[in-house]
Amino acid sequence: MNRVDAEIALAKEPFIAMPLVLLRASMRGRLDDFQDALARSEAWLAAAPTQQAAIRTRVEVLERVHRFADARALLGKLKDPADLALAIDEATEAPEAALPARKAAMDAWPTPTHIVSYAATLALAGKIDEALATMQKAAAAVHDNAPELLAWMLFQWGRIYELDSRFAEARDLFAAAHARMPAYLEATAHLAQAMDATGDRAGAQKLVDEALADNRHPELLGLAVRLGHAELTDEAKREWERYVAALPLAFSDHAARFYLTVDPARALVLAKANLANRDTPEARALVGEAALAAGDPAAACEAVAPLVDAKAPKAQRFIAWRALTKCGRTEEAERL
Repeated sequence: MNRVDAEIALAKEPFIAMPLVLLRASMRGRLDDFQDALARSEAWLAAAPTQQAAIRTRVEVLERVHRFADARALLGKLKDPADLALAIDEATEAPEAALPARKAAMDAWPTPTHIVSYAATLALAGKIDEALATMQKAAAAVHDNAPELLAWMLFQWGRIYELDSRFAEARDLFAAAHARMPAYLEATAHLAQAMDATGDRAGAQKLVDEALADNRHPELLGLAVRLGHAELTDEAKREWERYVAALPLAFSDHAARFYLTVDPARALVLAKANLANRDTPEARALVGEAALAAGDPAAACEAVAPLVDAKAPKAQRFIAWRALTKCGRTEEAERL
């Protein structure tokens, strides 16, 4: 990220700086990076309210911090809002609905980004085999070695295996992504979880400890707590509350996952806030998991009931099965 920081510092025009600012935010995941992106995009739009690049960038930033209603409100000012509308729809609705548009985009522009995006949507819709087959096409379409692109592509590939609970295969891909971009927060976090899931807790602890030396992100602090550093619990709580207070829509889901084991009641509040902002299978599964942890099986069943007939990944269907079994809805549980 040092190279990106330097390029941002040298950039004089917002149309040059903003893609780099967004890249930095997506890779490091830090609150101040997202706040910087929000401030810069707002200033650019205020200075050039009819400029398409300024409007487009503002929509993209708002979508990244999960301010979906605000992002949608600006779509009408764009001459060609289709790709951004699709990103918002995909983030707020069932993934299955976005598949036709994602495939059309891939067929029209078979770039690695479009191919990977289609594969990721297939995986979120529970179509794991199709997603993995599509990723082979993405690998063949790569014609440069930009570390950010390769790390993102490898991470998304690993996520497909992770969604299918195939952690050993996911671990190899997360490790490859991490090797290319050690500052890539999501790759580091998911690699640590995959290492732990495949029996290498010591390696996961070492990885997280090294990452924390550079980035005291609450995601990493929470992982450290889960991996045995109970003394970091209060710091993790403070940091998650700071992130949620500043950008509640952006971080409620991640914070909820941390609180599942340390404060299930808080996890349930945050998971419900996330579901209110975007009704997706993943958001419903998170509410179900939090409600079970908080001892509220009725709330868990209410949240996950739509997943019985939804096309969702194995991990989310498993949570739905747990919840429905717990509250005695055995017929629906068996259908899962």
